[in-house]
Amino acid sequence: MRSVRMLGATILATTGLIAVGVTTEAANASSKDLTATYTHVMKSEHFALYGSMSTHVTRAVKLQYRNHNSGAWTTKYSDTTASNGSFYFDLTTTKTRYWRYYAPATNTLASIKGHSLKVSLVSQKVVSIQVTRKTQCHVGNPSATKDVTFEYRFYPARVGRIVSFGSSHITTQDEEDNTGRVVFKFNPGVATDGTFGAAATAQGYYGSSSQVSKILHYSITQCPIIF
Repeated sequence: MRSVRMLGATILATTGLIAVGVTTEAANASSKDLTATYTHVMKSEHFALYGSMSTHVTRAVKLQYRNHNSGAWTTKYSDTTASNGSFYFDLTTTKTRYWRYYAPATNTLASIKGHSLKVSLVSQKVVSIQVTRKTQCHVGNPSATKDVTFEYRFYPARVGRIVSFGSSHITTQDEEDNTGRVVFKFNPGVATDGTFGAAATAQGYYGSSSQVSKILHYSITQCPIIF
């Protein structure tokens, strides 16, 4: 099996989770805690489970799960820790499960049963879409039209997830912030009057599928002439 420590470290680094949130959590965690990059994950999305044992030596470690908060544990992966007792596992899940790590006893060390951690499988979705200046008119002057703004919020939020946006006037992309929000602002100009569609797509994220928004419309018309 590929080194789960390396895979986990890659996810932590590329998702930006070696930041305040994780370091704060790690500082307050006990040696039996299992930490997840995310506790609400999408189908097929890779995430990391990691921790560090109080026995700072290289030893066997197993990642185990069960489908309910009681009952027998099933081993998903087996590996060895780093010399300081730390470990990482990279995985996906098809359902909500409870996870723990287990270190078997050795000739000199007692076994360790880690604390249970729930990781929930959730459906991704577009939580909200707001359109500002979706209807406006002009008098033939390009400066008469104002910016149209499309604001999307995706769930679950993934900082840095690329979102592509397309309309009759612009094709671009941006990234979600830590709330899943992404904003696209553009000036449609006055070249053509009419009603136009626009939509956004959150691209696949570490194995998850993409998520497409519904099409919303905005319109530009000639202002009526008042005598």
